[in-house]
Amino acid sequence: MQDVFSAVGIMAWPLFGVSILALAIVLDRVTAFIYGWSHLQKMNHPDSDFSQRLQKKLQPDQRQQWCQLYLQDSFANWRKRLNILALLGSLSPLMGLLGTVWGLVLMFRKIAQTQQAVTPALLADGLWEAMYSTMAGLIIAIPCLLLSGIFNALLERLQTDMTRIINHLNYQLCFDEAANA
Repeated sequence: MQDVFSAVGIMAWPLFGVSILALAIVLDRVTAFIYGWSHLQKMNHPDSDFSQRLQKKLQPDQRQQWCQLYLQDSFANWRKRLNILALLGSLSPLMGLLGTVWGLVLMFRKIAQTQQAVTPALLADGLWEAMYSTMAGLIIAIPCLLLSGIFNALLERLQTDMTRIINHLNYQLCFDEAANA
């Protein structure tokens, strides 16, 4: 493993840092979405904490504004750091490519300094080491971009479901008030 890490070259530590940051964001978003789904399931019940808080808002306009603020806060919390994950997924192949170009520059400098004939084996030895950097960048980018897309799809689903539930609860309260008036 240490041989592979050293073969990545100058970009090994930055790519390692990006992979750790991406992993932390993924774990954070997984827990946020699990909490969001469980919270959404609880909200759907008429005796839920959310429903009780909504019923305390006596005026329909006040209830509507509170619902909008609640939705905005929830969406902002779920959307947190998703752009950073997509950015890391886009940046890591470029970082890998930079490492590859750096490795090629070093390889050609080494070839220029040698007095012997340039053989395919000498070129291949430098090329395979330089390509490790691109491979490392792609290994980080592919899961980042895939999970970013999955998280955005989950976010859209959560937004739709929560908006529907809140609108339904708010409508029920307005309908119940009109029937009792």
